[in-house]
Amino acid sequence: MEVREQEWAGAQAFAALLAGSGALRPGHTILQGGLHSGGWIEKGAIIRDPLRLDEVARVQAEQIGRVWPQATLLVGLPECGAVLSAFVARHLGLPVAFVHSSGVPGWHRMHVPERAERAVIVDDLIGTGRGVRVAADFLIREGHAVLGVSAWISRAEPGALKVLTLMPPPYPTWKAEGCPDCSAGYAPRYTGIRE
Repeated sequence: MEVREQEWAGAQAFAALLAGSGALRPGHTILQGGLHSGGWIEKGAIIRDPLRLDEVARVQAEQIGRVWPQATLLVGLPECGAVLSAFVARHLGLPVAFVHSSGVPGWHRMHVPERAERAVIVDDLIGTGRGVRVAADFLIREGHAVLGVSAWISRAEPGALKVLTLMPPPYPTWKAEGCPDCSAGYAPRYTGIRE
């Protein structure tokens, strides 16, 4: 069962940062996994700006430090999660490792932990939860304790993992048959979006 904790008192400030960076994309959206939404988040607007990314990473690191002070390793997922986890790790003074979560899960060669660690998976946006579930299962099989997942926003319930988010999703999500935009006859503005 997922436990979401909105720990950051500055959720409104994070929402303002998303809006100010142009990351919020309102409009009828069909996400890559098939769910419909009232909009989506262009995380690249944050990831490509090192100053904005570092501010978010600092807040994410503070949250991890409060909730999981016993963490000994941060784990990033491919692409943006790997970049973000390195920024967050810098603020915590922790090592970072990267797990391939597509195909056969495995460590990226840059850092393969040699002993059992107490790991926190760091990601930006959790869409379906598949990547974090695959990474968590891999870490457990490798002998590591998974304390939980730290993400900006989560649209999914990744099983029994504890998930800390900076804020709730800014746009509601529906299955296609429950989408009010579809019911009203509005065509999607965006399709095939992977946040």
